[in-house]
Amino acid sequence: MYKVLLVDDELLDLEGLQRFMNWEGLGMEVCAAANSGFEALEVLESQAVDIMVTDIRMPIMSGMELARRALELNPKLKIIFVSGYEDFQYAKQAISMSASGYVLKPVDDDDMRRSLEEVRETLDREQEHSHLERYFSESEPLLRRELFMQLLDGEPDEAKMLPLLQRVGIHWSGTRLYTALLEPDDMSWKLNAYSDGAKAEIENMLEAAIERYCAEEQIQACRTERFHYALILEENVDRERLRRLVQQAVAGTPLTVTIGVGPAVNHLRELRNSFRQARNALRLKLFLGKGKLILHSDARGPISASVKDLDSILQSLFGAMSSYRLVDVDDCNEELFVWVGNMETKLEIYQLFLHIVSKLDAYLHTINEDFYELLGLERKHLNILYDLETIDDMKSWLRRRMFELSERLQRKRQGKKRKLVEEIQAYIEEHLEHNVMLRDAANHFSFSPNHLGQIFFEETGVYFSDYVGLRRLERVKVLLGDPKLKVYEAANRVGYKNLSHFSKQFKEYYGVSPGDYRRHL
Repeated sequence: MYKVLLVDDELLDLEGLQRFMNWEGLGMEVCAAANSGFEALEVLESQAVDIMVTDIRMPIMSGMELARRALELNPKLKIIFVSGYEDFQYAKQAISMSASGYVLKPVDDDDMRRSLEEVRETLDREQEHSHLERYFSESEPLLRRELFMQLLDGEPDEAKMLPLLQRVGIHWSGTRLYTALLEPDDMSWKLNAYSDGAKAEIENMLEAAIERYCAEEQIQACRTERFHYALILEENVDRERLRRLVQQAVAGTPLTVTIGVGPAVNHLRELRNSFRQARNALRLKLFLGKGKLILHSDARGPISASVKDLDSILQSLFGAMSSYRLVDVDDCNEELFVWVGNMETKLEIYQLFLHIVSKLDAYLHTINEDFYELLGLERKHLNILYDLETIDDMKSWLRRRMFELSERLQRKRQGKKRKLVEEIQAYIEEHLEHNVMLRDAANHFSFSPNHLGQIFFEETGVYFSDYVGLRRLERVKVLLGDPKLKVYEAANRVGYKNLSHFSKQFKEYYGVSPGDYRRHL
């Protein structure tokens, strides 16, 4: 319902107009009736009014003055003037003020109804136009994106497309155009440590920075999917300006971005090909690295290194890991990535990595170890390999895992040796009263004498025989503290049969003879 304000200083005319007109049938309602211009202005200031019906001749403030001031308050207000025949000279002024109607007194109901119907039709048209404008304004981002996608993935009709592009504020001067595709790096894991609120803030910062930069540089940009932006640029926008976007777009965030650039084309219908090549250029990030501008012409050079047999490389790698030769582990890793460098797609590389892990796990089982248990991984954790975006990332990941496995295998070996040496030392303590020999201990632990002696020396830094001699002297030193035992009895209890040999060894080690040592206790 449209709101109507009635204004007349004649109360009877005002009441008659309010009562006898079928306002509801006209789709209107009288929101107020005023008998002076000042009272009418108070109504206009306090509520929304669509139509004002006012007498022209009123004391103090005429209808013309009221209309002028009312239009200042609401320029869209529709005004119908009412006057006597003798005041018809006001009609010219009313027309100059774009009056919506002019009705003579005494008011004929049919004349007033026709004027009101004409005003209603005008308001209906304006409202419909306003709705369309608002709808278009709200849908403009979607329309803009749809037009972008038609340019980049379709075969647009230039004659029909150009007016639509101009409608959403996209203008080109007729120069050659090229496309680019911007993609943040490592989004799958780089923001994992952030809260949802912090992630949203970083996302907003990235979007605002890209849009601000593109506006400043007069680059047309559109988000094609989350975090991915398609750019359409005039040929005179040089690559250096795009390189600045690589740095400026992510200022203040933990991110980097990579941009793939397609070739310049002459027609809108050819942008599809430029965008396809921009997408292919972005895929080269896998081989060329992140945080940079990659042109469609940046093809990879040939791999010149000779490619060894894969199984041969893996055997060398496993052997180097098992014996803790980290330099050799690194060399084998480099040789593996000669294979990776010859591959075309990320899926091929991913499958190669799974093959390497499978072979490594099988090898570890031959030495009673497990790949996933050693690294504390589950099989699903290998999905991270597919999230890694460059060859360097993959090489670094595999290198760290190989080194970690080598370290863990080494520690486990050392732990096993430590336990064996502790058992050998306990064996020596139990048999000190006998002449403990290396071959006896080797037979007991089912090792060759040389191997057991080497393990013992590596873990203790002391040769087996020297360790036995030291423990015998330390034991006899304790026994000499018992005055009930004679010197030769104490020596005999730890396996010394020759008293002279015992006295000589004791003095060489402690600096005094056994007898002197006992006298000074």
